[in-house]
Amino acid sequence: MTSVVPVAHPTPPEASVHSATLTATLRALRPLLADLNTAPFADGAPLERLVMRADTPVVSSCLPLEPAGAKAVAPRATPLVAAFLDGIQRSRVVAYADGTPLIFATVAAAVRQRTNGHLESWALPQVRRLLLASREALGTARWEQLVAAGVAVVDVADHGAPDGEQHEGLWHPHALRARALELVALEREHLERQLAAQWCAEETRWLWIDGGIAGNLALSASSPAFGVVKSHNTLYGDAAAIRQVLALREGERSPAFLVGYRPRQAVASWYLRLRAAAHGDPLFGLVRVEVAPPAEVAHGNGGHAQQAAFTALCDELSSAIVLERHPVSLPDARWDTLAYGVHAVETYLQALVGP
Repeated sequence: MTSVVPVAHPTPPEASVHSATLTATLRALRPLLADLNTAPFADGAPLERLVMRADTPVVSSCLPLEPAGAKAVAPRATPLVAAFLDGIQRSRVVAYADGTPLIFATVAAAVRQRTNGHLESWALPQVRRLLLASREALGTARWEQLVAAGVAVVDVADHGAPDGEQHEGLWHPHALRARALELVALEREHLERQLAAQWCAEETRWLWIDGGIAGNLALSASSPAFGVVKSHNTLYGDAAAIRQVLALREGERSPAFLVGYRPRQAVASWYLRLRAAAHGDPLFGLVRVEVAPPAEVAHGNGGHAQQAAFTALCDELSSAIVLERHPVSLPDARWDTLAYGVHAVETYLQALVGP
């Protein structure tokens, strides 16, 4: 069993915080928008809970890196993972200006490392707060006053129209809201990648990154970091490979394959079943691991020794991940794929930035 000890209410230390808080932002907004009524918006649920992604589930091709066939993986006797990295985002509509939403967002990321059976912060957690709005709707004078008040304002309408949206000075309010959420997610990913790059530059111990690693060009085959993807909007492989993935039993992994993210770097990946599929759900307990592959393996010209070393790495990381199934992250609805270490980082960040 993993050595992580649950902590119900962690007390966050000092953090690296950028830009004005929600209270300071609302204070700066009130004299600019005389009819502003913030309570119904600022106290509401985050947009992340209200706006559902509409991406169509797809199947994508990939390049096999290992022979076909499921492989049983036994959990390690002791933890290999030294730390966990995760980020969160919270976005709320706080007002409307000329019919367009003003969205206040907080993004945060942290690395929590194992120390004497507990998790504690490695480096300062990163926090950034933004106000996303249409500069055209706010007007130059209001915009500059907000900047002078220390509010980090982002022009949502200056980042390209959403698919199918005709701009010409007029946006659908929900299109602006959706675009704002995309920009907030990019900012969160930026903080996460910064921390991952910092860890890999300073540490040799293994870092578990929640989510994929393909967007982080600072990670290489020698980097002590891997990503664990919990959602499967895209399934990789041909028909036979995907049938095999969906049929994986608890403690089995798929062969590794190469996923090409252009213009991002390609990554080696494989599926791993953490828990038996409940009620026949083929995605229950299924995660996908990502790691930066050696160049020779990725290009298909590695020798037997290099291929064997890569397979051994996939097995070792899989064993380390299987070990992290306990303790269970209940009552979180994602408990079947959410490692407790990642859950603990999320809990810590939520305490840091608030609801």
